Amino acid sequence: MAKLYDSLPDSFLKKVLKDENPEIVESVLMVKSQFEKEQDKDKKAVYRDRLASAFWNLYNEIGMKLSENTSKEKRLLLRFGLLDLKYLSTEEQQLVLSQNFEEKDTEETIFYLDEWLIAVSKGKIKPSVTDESSPRKTNQKNDSAQQAKYERIAGLLEAEKASYANAAEKKRILEDAMGSLVSLINSHQIDPILGQPESYSDDQLRKLDELSETARDLKKVDKEMSTIRRSHYEKYEELRTLENEAADNQTQTSYVVDARTMASEIASIRQMTKMCVGRQGNHFPVLFSGFLPKETLEYNFKAKASNRLKEIENLDPSIFQRTFRQNTLRILPYVILTPGYGNFGVCWEPYDKYNKATSKGRIAVPIFCRNPKFAVTVGIGDFRWQVAKEMAGYHWMDEGLTGRYYEYVSSHRIKGDIKTLFINDYILWITKEAEGIQKLDSQDIRYIFWRFIPFPDKIKEELSNRGYYYNDLYKKEMSFRMSQGKT
Repeated sequence: MAKLYDSLPDSFLKKVLKDENPEIVESVLMVKSQFEKEQDKDKKAVYRDRLASAFWNLYNEIGMKLSENTSKEKRLLLRFGLLDLKYLSTEEQQLVLSQNFEEKDTEETIFYLDEWLIAVSKGKIKPSVTDESSPRKTNQKNDSAQQAKYERIAGLLEAEKASYANAAEKKRILEDAMGSLVSLINSHQIDPILGQPESYSDDQLRKLDELSETARDLKKVDKEMSTIRRSHYEKYEELRTLENEAADNQTQTSYVVDARTMASEIASIRQMTKMCVGRQGNHFPVLFSGFLPKETLEYNFKAKASNRLKEIENLDPSIFQRTFRQNTLRILPYVILTPGYGNFGVCWEPYDKYNKATSKGRIAVPIFCRNPKFAVTVGIGDFRWQVAKEMAGYHWMDEGLTGRYYEYVSSHRIKGDIKTLFINDYILWITKEAEGIQKLDSQDIRYIFWRFIPFPDKIKEELSNRGYYYNDLYKKEMSFRMSQGKT
């Protein structure tokens, strides 16, 4: 190794850096020293950014060579961002190091980042990348060709959808113009002697000619819309067929993974971590006492995250249910626990678009948060929205949960990103409304959630005794069930 590394005492840090690229190691140690010594606030911020960059280079270096035999120290760096124990207080060191290193959740769907990378590198989990040449199933030789076909048809569908929207706008303009012409043509003065409407004026006769031309244009546009619509529906059915074939052929979960794929996976993980932090958050990836949230020590370690997911599922029992071809299955998503100081869980992928039937989605949840349960709930809300939207496909604004919520937002002219609005309402639904605390803005939203994100019957019954609105919803549901012969 090099000079700075050789001068290190036997320590956690030295074990992390052992056998790594000397240039990367020296870069980390040099900027780390500058960061620690600098007293000027502005200069320290510069060194902090440089250390973050050097850290990610080291992260990539260790991640690319990761295996089950990799030392615990290196895996803890990947898992928690733990670079140097002296950056933590004694209490914080004990908290982090006391976590069960080989801990397994009962569903085997929650992963620390080192565990996730090992599973991907061994071909047990499909990589998170979207590059069609990278993740390849070993039992599908024509998978790339099928994916290319899928992407081509999906692209054509988007183009046709845009063309249809343009044609619909032309049709609306022509219809408005026709309405104006008809209004002018139907406007008559009364003949003062005959007492009846006068005959058409020269201008009205010209409007009649314009009306005929507008009618011809309108027929032409309508014919164009019909042609696009037929083509769109044919391609849509072809796309559905490809999805069904992919689902039927999904019998083996072993993937060929090369170095480029692993590099892309690490890049995806870095992006997940940034998304969990948010734009305005602290993007320093090194575990550092000064940046750790002090509001709680009940961070999203694996057991805690698992319990929080179960708590949400107990309130939203249909969250992990997926209906495909009239079969409903409980399919838990993968949950990837990211280091850093994040406050938001994010849905990276609702499910594999080539296998809607049984594939698992992906949710990233930050470990170190001010409000760990809030972060998990945000991720589940994001997942709930994206699954509903993707399952509805091109009808997401018209059908199901997303359709009803979109209708409400549009009719009330509520501004803002619709998914963000939904997630905020979902948080209130799970954290407040489940306890009978009315926090949603309107009864309309409460009805939508009661219908599409139902609480268990026991909670519904309890809520019926805690306010008029809940009682009204409960009575209507019971009446509907009785009319359907359900108990």
